[in-house]
Amino acid sequence: MVRLVTEELAISIARRHMSEFGSNTQVLGCHITKTPDGELVWVAVIGSTNVIAENYVKGFIIIDATEPQMPPKILRNEFTVGEGLWWDHNVHFRSYMNDMMKSYGIAYITWDFTTNNTVYVVARYNVGFDLIKRYETPMVYDSQGNLYDQAETLSEVPYWITQVYDENWLEGMINEMGCFRRGEGFDYWAGGFLWIIPPSRDRFQMTEDTRYIVDPETNDVVALVCVNPVGNQRTLSGVFKATRNGIFFYDLREENYISGMTAEDFVEGRLPKPAAGMYDAEMPLLYPVETSPNEYRLAWYVPIYWREGTWEKDETIYLAGFAIVDAKEVSRIAITINEEGLTSEQLVRKTRLDFLKLFGIITYQELNATVLGKYEYVDEGTTHIILHLDNETYSWVEATPKDIPTPQWNELLATEPLDTVTVHIEKRGEKWIITYFDNWNI
Repeated sequence: MVRLVTEELAISIARRHMSEFGSNTQVLGCHITKTPDGELVWVAVIGSTNVIAENYVKGFIIIDATEPQMPPKILRNEFTVGEGLWWDHNVHFRSYMNDMMKSYGIAYITWDFTTNNTVYVVARYNVGFDLIKRYETPMVYDSQGNLYDQAETLSEVPYWITQVYDENWLEGMINEMGCFRRGEGFDYWAGGFLWIIPPSRDRFQMTEDTRYIVDPETNDVVALVCVNPVGNQRTLSGVFKATRNGIFFYDLREENYISGMTAEDFVEGRLPKPAAGMYDAEMPLLYPVETSPNEYRLAWYVPIYWREGTWEKDETIYLAGFAIVDAKEVSRIAITINEEGLTSEQLVRKTRLDFLKLFGIITYQELNATVLGKYEYVDEGTTHIILHLDNETYSWVEATPKDIPTPQWNELLATEPLDTVTVHIEKRGEKWIITYFDNWNI
C-alpha cells in the first residue's frame, strides 16, 4: 500500500506507452485516484496536440501508484470534456459556465463505483464577500459532458470521489492558518510589528507538496500535508490529514522530529554516485513503524529514483531503491538499492526488516538445512511452494513469487529432495515465509 510513484514518474511511464493513441498526442493531465478494486493509481489523460482540430479526450493510461514496474493499462474511452481542451470542452470553463459564483481547482478522472463508469470530477470552493474561501462539494461529469446531481453537503459526497477538497484551496487555508497562529488561537499580528508586538513562535508553513495515500485504517484516499516552523524547513511542526469527514491537525512541535526534506538529504548523502544519471530521493511519507508490541515510532518512507536528462526533454525516470529514516534518531536509517528481479513490494519489505534490525529486533531466521521434501499448491492463482527441512524447529517453510526475487524463485522451482539450501524465513501468522533462498547444489 506504500505509494512509490510520483507525478513525474507517472507521466514518464505514460509517455512510453502512448503509441496506441497514434501520433501528435500529449498528456493533458495526470492525477491520483483509486480504482473500484481499491488500487491507488495515477490516471494520465491523453489528447491531441491540436485540441482545436481534435477537441476531445482520446483515452487514459492507468499507472499503478504502488508498483511502477507493472505495465500500465490503456483505457480507450473518449470524453467530450477534459483538461486542456478548447472553449466549452474545457472542463474548468464548462464548470464556470454552469455556475459563475464558484472557483474551480483540480480536475481528475475516477470511477463511479455504483455503475463502474469513468467520470470527471472538478473540485471547487467559493470566495465570500468577506474574502474567506469556503469549501464546496465537487462537480461530476460523464463522458458526454453531462452534469451529475450535485451533493449538497460533505456527508453526501459519494465514497468514490477520492479528492473531496481542491488541493490549492487546502494548501492555501493551511498556510493561512499557519501564518496567523498564536498559542491556541489566531492573531493578525502573529508576524510581529516593529519592537511593539513580538512574532508568534507557533507559526508554520508548507514546504512540501500534498501527498495522497490510501489510509490503512479506512482503505480510503486521504491527503497528508506536513508543515514546518516559519523560517526552518529542517524540522517538523505538525501534520494535517484531510479525510472526507474533515481536516485534522496533529501538533508535533514538542516531538523534535526532522522534516521530510531533511530525511531526503540524509538518504541522498549515503547513496553511491551512479555511472550515469543521478539518484534522487523524493516524496517522503511519514508512517508509524511497530518496533515492539504496541510500541511505534514515526519514520520517513523515502523512495529513491534514478533519472537522466531534463524534464523538458522527456527525461527517463525509474524507481531505483527505497529508504526508511527514523524521524527522531537520524542515525537509524535503512537503504536498499533495487536488485534485479526484486518487486517493489519486496523492496519495501526488505528495507522495513533492515530498519527493524536497528532496534535489536530479530526480523528473520537464517537456516542451513537439507530438503526432505518439496510440495506445491495454488491459491487464488498464485503458486505456493512448501519445503520440508531437516530442522526440528522450522520443519516447514514456504514461498510464493511475491516473496523472493525471480532468480531465487527459479532456484526454488529447481530444488529437489536432498539438496542443501540456505533460507531466510519470516513469521507471518502461522506460517514461516521464505524471504531469501539459495540452493547450494545449483
